[in-house]
Amino acid sequence: MMDFDPSDFNVICALLGLLMSVYGLLAYLIRERCYLSDALISFLLGVLLGPVCGLVDPFRLAQHDTQNIDRITLAFSRLVLGVQLVIVGIQLPKQYLMYEWRSFAVLLLPGLTSMWMVSSILVWLVLPPVPFLHALTIGACISPTDPVLSRAIVKGAFADKYVPLDLRRLIIAESGANDGLGYPFLFLPLLVLRYCYPEITEYAVGQIFSHWIGEIWLYVIFVSIVYGAVLGWIAQSMLHFTAIREYLD
Repeated sequence: MMDFDPSDFNVICALLGLLMSVYGLLAYLIRERCYLSDALISFLLGVLLGPVCGLVDPFRLAQHDTQNIDRITLAFSRLVLGVQLVIVGIQLPKQYLMYEWRSFAVLLLPGLTSMWMVSSILVWLVLPPVPFLHALTIGACISPTDPVLSRAIVKGAFADKYVPLDLRRLIIAESGANDGLGYPFLFLPLLVLRYCYPEITEYAVGQIFSHWIGEIWLYVIFVSIVYGAVLGWIAQSMLHFTAIREYLD
């Protein structure tokens, strides 16, 4: 007699197909009547299928290796965030940042800096054993507005009725850019912990600023901006080239 023992991959595919079908049938009710975001529904379903029911076991899927879980989580997080950032760019009007740069700069520079400091102070006060440098690191992780979670206030009937269009576009643009600007906020306390903890020296301060400015600002952030701009221009040129010659189907 054959045993019914489906693999984890089959279980996940079946559950994903079922949940996406059911959610698609009830999407309007969930979003527009109950005002529940996709991220919240996904989180609750993940908790239900994982720890509660035990149908999906990430530890078993990762071959009982915590490092594999970290790699898988990081890979999927980058994939989701990358797709959402592309959607952010598509949703905004052409040359939006050119004529809204003042509001954009206010939100990113003093706005995000204030959010970082407030979040860090709250973490430091709520978790007394955590040193302030560690609280700064945690605050840098939670202060940027996530482009996935921000959809709850920029999309749907509630946003169309209560949130002005200009404000929605500004929130969308800020949520797409603040992840990159949160990068130096994250690595500044990490570099201090690496080179100046527990003793501060002149050599350590030089190492901190050389890594922070040279590696984080110039390499990670500036090169990423240039790479994105060049890649976007190439994609636009290719699309224009094929469109005018009617190669697109």
